[in-house]
Amino acid sequence: MRYSLSCWVLLGCALSVGPHAAVAQSAFPAPSDTLPHRPWYVPHHVVGQFAGGQGLATIGAGYGLNRNRLELDLLAGYVPRKYSITAMGIFTAKATYMPWTVPLGHHGWAVRPLALGGFVNYTASRGLNATWDDKYPAGYYWWSAHFRLGVFMGGRIAYALPSRRPTHPRRQASVYYEFGSNELYLVSWWSNPRALSLLDVATLGIGVKLDL
Repeated sequence: MRYSLSCWVLLGCALSVGPHAAVAQSAFPAPSDTLPHRPWYVPHHVVGQFAGGQGLATIGAGYGLNRNRLELDLLAGYVPRKYSITAMGIFTAKATYMPWTVPLGHHGWAVRPLALGGFVNYTASRGLNATWDDKYPAGYYWWSAHFRLGVFMGGRIAYALPSRRPTHPRRQASVYYEFGSNELYLVSWWSNPRALSLLDVATLGIGVKLDL
């Protein structure tokens, strides 16, 4: 998938802001650094995402750890047949680490300029097997048609919602982007660097997250 050079500019900005963000965080703790206590089985947030190698449309839920710098999510996505060789359901386990938070004034806005993460997903589709089995002998390709491993880098902007109770921390609504790839795309790029650029094997996902 091809994307404009602006994606690389966004990543460069995220890296350049990092050291200053660490100072800002210690002076102005972000609202997302604290979460209400709840049973372990109750998710901390819900997520909705568009594209990014995890489905055309994806929803899920997850948990915030390490003062909400680490997020663990379970997602379910779908790709209609219109946009692929067959309709696909994609189930993803994802981890995201965000070391810095930069508050924007005193009105509840904050930026998390750098997010690093990885994911593993499973694609459920009988049609996916059929399209391969009819064309190639067993073992022709070394990779699995169903499992993918990926990495990504991105960032987000968040807004602290009014607290429902004075003693409770404020929940956040966030918008984020993820710029990444998976092991199959990266091997293809590594094997054909003259024919493919990193942008050719990149994915871009845009999503929203709401604390519960």
